[in-house]
Amino acid sequence: MSANEVDQELLALALATVSEGSLITDADRKTIYANLAFTQITGYEQSEILGENCRFLQGPDTSRLELQRMRDALDQGEGFEGNLLNYRRDRTTFWNHLTITPLKDSSGRITHFVSVQRDVTEQVEERDALSHQAAHDQLTGLPNRVALRRHIRKELAEASEDGSTVAVAMIDLDDFKLVNDQFGHLAGDAVLSEFAARMNQRLRNTDYLARLGGDEFVLVVSELSPADPLADFATIASRLHEVVESAFPIGDNRVASIGMSMGVALFPRDGVTWRDLLRIADTALYRVKAEKSPTRWWEVAEEALRDVGEVDPTASHVPTGTLVMFMQPIVDLRSGQVTQVEALARIRTPAGDLVSPDRFLPHYSQQQLVEVFKEGLDQALGWASRWDGDGIAMNVSVNVPPELLNDPESADWVRNALARHGVEPHRLSLEVLETQEVDLAASDKTVGELVRLGVKMHLDDLSSGFSTLKRLTDMPFDVIKIDRRIFDQAHTRALHVLTVLAAITKLGADLGYGTVVEGIEDRERLELSAVLGAQAGQGFLFARPMPPEEISTWLKQFSMPYREGELTTALGALAYHWSHGGGTWPDHPTAAKKCPLTAYLKLSEASADVELLAAHRVLHEDPVATTRARMAASATMLARLVAHVQHASTSV
Repeated sequence: MSANEVDQELLALALATVSEGSLITDADRKTIYANLAFTQITGYEQSEILGENCRFLQGPDTSRLELQRMRDALDQGEGFEGNLLNYRRDRTTFWNHLTITPLKDSSGRITHFVSVQRDVTEQVEERDALSHQAAHDQLTGLPNRVALRRHIRKELAEASEDGSTVAVAMIDLDDFKLVNDQFGHLAGDAVLSEFAARMNQRLRNTDYLARLGGDEFVLVVSELSPADPLADFATIASRLHEVVESAFPIGDNRVASIGMSMGVALFPRDGVTWRDLLRIADTALYRVKAEKSPTRWWEVAEEALRDVGEVDPTASHVPTGTLVMFMQPIVDLRSGQVTQVEALARIRTPAGDLVSPDRFLPHYSQQQLVEVFKEGLDQALGWASRWDGDGIAMNVSVNVPPELLNDPESADWVRNALARHGVEPHRLSLEVLETQEVDLAASDKTVGELVRLGVKMHLDDLSSGFSTLKRLTDMPFDVIKIDRRIFDQAHTRALHVLTVLAAITKLGADLGYGTVVEGIEDRERLELSAVLGAQAGQGFLFARPMPPEEISTWLKQFSMPYREGELTTALGALAYHWSHGGGTWPDHPTAAKKCPLTAYLKLSEASADVELLAAHRVLHEDPVATTRARMAASATMLARLVAHVQHASTSV
């Protein structure tokens, strides 16, 4: 047997046994060979494949653009690599990662094409799921703030071209706080989910509903009649109001009643940018809420702004008063030390009331936002200097508007403020919201100057938007702050929350960033965050935002409400077991007596869970247990602890 014959036999054997689909066609792209894996992936027999062009794998949802790209490459004698949605013999679909390589003879003429096909359906679906989650609200499934911004921009661009009218409406639910107060947050979540479902049933295909957070929603209505857009919108609004005209079920045969208020702005009549339209719609909403009329539940911007006169037609009802900065401590979850506070803006009205930033910042112009930052920075650094005089070394972080990062003079403002108060640059952190827009090209110089100065950069509200991973690589952050909404489904989708929180924490560690978890309002959130390795946290469990002059007294009285390894909640216990293998490879690293779960199982409601106790004993006390038995016991523990987490939420 010659060497060539041996090579051919080896080639045939290799192609037949590889796990990826392999195909060889002639120069006319007619199949002359298909290996076993190809038939298993596609469901076609070799007899159905040989002599055929592989276009039989294509279907109605296969990308025409990607097909054309493939054909152009092959026509030019080039290779191709890409993902195609293909169809099996039974017409089910799969995502095919396809690589095609042309074979040429000594004269350069193509004689054959060799393709390798790999089923990547699982990877593509996982990517699409992550993309969907990043752009949608987890509770209601509606688009979130990030997706809304993209949609409004697209609609306004199209409306500018065809001269049509677009309505942007801010929606707020009436009496929703009463639902939460009387029936609990789970009931509130049920109302929000049902509200979203009812709204979706009444929207047209061209309408778009997004949730901003809490009970705030935004409706975008396109293709309104240019002749009388308000009359057109009134018809739509009347239909939408039906969603709150019947009670909402909240479990246990109970129901809750709510209303809805809406403020509307029209493009291009009331504004031409998405920021202006949202601000003006919010102004109209404010007036509706103030009037509390059962019949006049929605208001258009023109009527809401009529009494403003000749002043700026985009002005909003913004509370007047003095800007003051409140401080919220950030606690090291391992040592309990407090070396940093976040400065949070408030407006103190002439009557002495405090107004939170969500009431005034959305209405401010870009220049006003910059002025608020300057004043807030000055106050925060002033207190850092004053604390130094009291023997308290306290770093401060201040939220920075994107407009400032885009301003070439901002680094000088920060430098001058630091010098004015004698505060070293490394003690100042600037927090950039993940959902804020930053012109990276314009901000590169500013951020570079701030970093060279020694100022630290924090990425705030991580997990609330979709731009995170790119932004993490684009900007030199020192700390990532995990958004409080990470806990929203901790009781209903506990393992999902554990996985996401652990992944973000590990990502921060791998990138060399510190991690701060926001919204630690109770013991279980604290245990969950600490067990999964977060470095620091802030929230009402430690302290609410307070006047700066109270920080010194608070520090003297504060004691860390958690010690490492001390578990008192079902969520903390679940996090501990999950982080040590869970249902995959169980490994409780300490002896039974020292295992944190041992004390928890004795002192909690879980002490009566015979199945859970027995499974825990197998992991620690059964020296002859097989690997399969240990894994089964671990999976049992996981399931039982999840059940205890769910029970804890319903018994609150």
